[in-house]
Amino acid sequence: MTSADALASTFNRVLQISESGHVEQLMQALPDLIPQDDDTRAFLAEREDIISFLKRLLDTAATNCNTPEMPKYKHLGAVVAQLIAEAAKVEDTRDPIADAGTIPTLIQLLKIGNATMRKGVQEDTLDDDLVIQSLRALANLCYDHDGNRERVLEVEDGIPEIVACLNSPNKRVMITTCGALTNITMDNEPVQIEALNAHVLSPLLKALQANIDEPFEQGAKGAVSTAVIRVMKTGIQELLAADGLSPLLRLLKYKHEKVLHRTSAGTRYESAVDVLDALTTVLESIGENDTIQRTIVSQDLLDILLDFVDRRPEGVAVAKAGEDLATYTEIRKTVSRIVTLVTMNDANMVDLPKKREIIDRFKQWMTNGFAPLDAAEEDEIRMSGALCIGNLARSDETCVALVQEHDVARALLNLLALEVSRVKQSGTELKSTVKVLHAVMGSLKNLSLAAANRPIMGAMGVIPKVADLLEIPNIKPVQYGATGVLKNLCSGDNEANVYRIISGQEPPAGTNLSQCSVPSAGRKTPMGKVITLVWTATGDNDTGIRNEGGRLLVNLIRACHRGRAPHLLKTIVDANAIPPLIQIITGALLTRSRTSSDEGTDVPEDEHHVHFDAMPLEGQVFPMVQNEGIVALILVADAYPEAIPRITRYSTSLIPTLIDILRSGIQGIETAKDAQEYEYADEAKANVCVLLQSLISRDDDFANRLKQTPLKEILTTLHKSTKAHPSIPHPAPPTLPAHPRSPPMDIGRTGTKSARNLASQGPTRSELLASFGSGRQVAVDEGLGLREAVGNLLLGL
Repeated sequence: MTSADALASTFNRVLQISESGHVEQLMQALPDLIPQDDDTRAFLAEREDIISFLKRLLDTAATNCNTPEMPKYKHLGAVVAQLIAEAAKVEDTRDPIADAGTIPTLIQLLKIGNATMRKGVQEDTLDDDLVIQSLRALANLCYDHDGNRERVLEVEDGIPEIVACLNSPNKRVMITTCGALTNITMDNEPVQIEALNAHVLSPLLKALQANIDEPFEQGAKGAVSTAVIRVMKTGIQELLAADGLSPLLRLLKYKHEKVLHRTSAGTRYESAVDVLDALTTVLESIGENDTIQRTIVSQDLLDILLDFVDRRPEGVAVAKAGEDLATYTEIRKTVSRIVTLVTMNDANMVDLPKKREIIDRFKQWMTNGFAPLDAAEEDEIRMSGALCIGNLARSDETCVALVQEHDVARALLNLLALEVSRVKQSGTELKSTVKVLHAVMGSLKNLSLAAANRPIMGAMGVIPKVADLLEIPNIKPVQYGATGVLKNLCSGDNEANVYRIISGQEPPAGTNLSQCSVPSAGRKTPMGKVITLVWTATGDNDTGIRNEGGRLLVNLIRACHRGRAPHLLKTIVDANAIPPLIQIITGALLTRSRTSSDEGTDVPEDEHHVHFDAMPLEGQVFPMVQNEGIVALILVADAYPEAIPRITRYSTSLIPTLIDILRSGIQGIETAKDAQEYEYADEAKANVCVLLQSLISRDDDFANRLKQTPLKEILTTLHKSTKAHPSIPHPAPPTLPAHPRSPPMDIGRTGTKSARNLASQGPTRSELLASFGSGRQVAVDEGLGLREAVGNLLLGL
């Protein structure tokens, strides 16, 4: 006889007893109906008559619990609920049992059992057994079954009644409730919210605390921990209100000790790893919350996370761990990412750099994998160390402290050297290595935004090491960051760094740019590497590189003009820097790669192996950057007039763009069909006028081309609609001030980064807008108003 045949026979016998009305005999016979294997459970799922019979028995028990015979009917309800719990262990039975309407009746039995608990009865009772079996039935019906979870939610006060069971003085009831809540709330936000509304977190956290203080038996620990974790992601505010973060991190520490020492049996070890996996997954998710980040630091909980990363299983623990060690390794990486999230908080940015021991640990993370650990295994830990430094480096004060007190730049350079050697040894792109390099560049970029750090970082050798990245293929996100680091280092009054980038050499001590010699021909320089990179950056994902590279050249030109070093300006122009400047102004792409580093001015455009699209592509230009490029061309034309033919050579792209800038915002002037609408400040328009006047004064062909455009009409309208500059009542000649000055470039800090935020394809459009989309459009001559600049240009046409 098969198990299914035996179950059918038992059911016929139980049915006869039921019809006789002998409840005591029925309760003795019912346990024989409990399925003992999955085949029997599958058979039961097909027997609608058996399921209907069980539902009738549940109803009978619930109805008669208020009669003088209450005890035996509570017992009956517990036995039937146990039978349903065992049957619902397989997927096939969950739908037909729930379709029979058992879930509302099971919750009704819960209410009956909870009534005794509410009266304060302490010992195990029949009510506890009724509650436990009803909870088991609900838990198994809802396992991996969102439809049944919704059924529980639909029962009035269903979720609150389940939550109430957590307050039972009976530990078995409390543990079973945790298991039920785990299944019922899993991946179902409405159910989680209803549980939170029923104040589930406070009793759950009490249970968790009790588990830590006096550990439960195996299995119970996991039930309590997992139940807390399931609802925690949705209930961040409730978690904080209940002061629940500390117990969670204490649980992390407790379970970590179990893994480290490996004193428990295999299943217990596996359970500890499972709890750590679930706990760190949710902690990483809620770690994105600003208040959570701050609480971890303000309550001195960060050391628990740092210790988790720093302490690893050794010896026999590693030998016995097997597959669990791989899971543990991933958990450890997750914890390092949680620490990274903590450093994104603004208040933590102020506090953490004051704690040398914490910064030292971040620096130590960046050395993990040098020896004796394997570099590939520790790559995410090194990345997290670099990201933590970059996240903290978001104000001048913290940047200066990190570089000058904690010497983090040197640690970053050491990490850079390790990762570059790995890339070169592999010969192919290593995704993990690129992420580490990306993190290093983000940190160096933020650190270099503090003016006081730039000379220190330049003297430390940052420039050549960062510039080397520009020649490694397939690491564009890294090269965007590297270009930004170089751009920052040569901004402001950093003549030594400017010379290092232009020449690839150290400047002679005690000299300024006007005294520095022209670098020898044929030498690879950081500037040359940047220009080569920009010339080859023609894809849509290269917008960031093109604009950052152009801005770097703008910085170099400003510095040389301000430092009265026309010989170095000539070096910049001869290195083919004009096309990248045209590119950031017009947005038109270089569509042929560069094959020569030095072309003369008399060679036709086609022989320069370069072609510009006539119109800019959408999203390739940013008004602030365009203005900077225009200023750079003005300074070049002023200090090195011989370069003007190299500028006017690209009039096909340049003229339409400059005209569009002038006509922007003018009512009644038709805009070019394909032109994009941008906002340009009067200062930017004044700069266009100064540039055009410089070019037409020395290039007749360029002047003739302008006469074929509506420029004069636009200028006339602009002149009429613009008020005179208050400081200059009459037109002034189009010359720069006697002491040329370069208005400062707006540079902003990189936003905080988590490991998940590190892009593999370069900066996103929103990141580009954050970097280039806002900032002042300053005039090259702040004493020259727009009306005066327009009048000067009209006189020259």
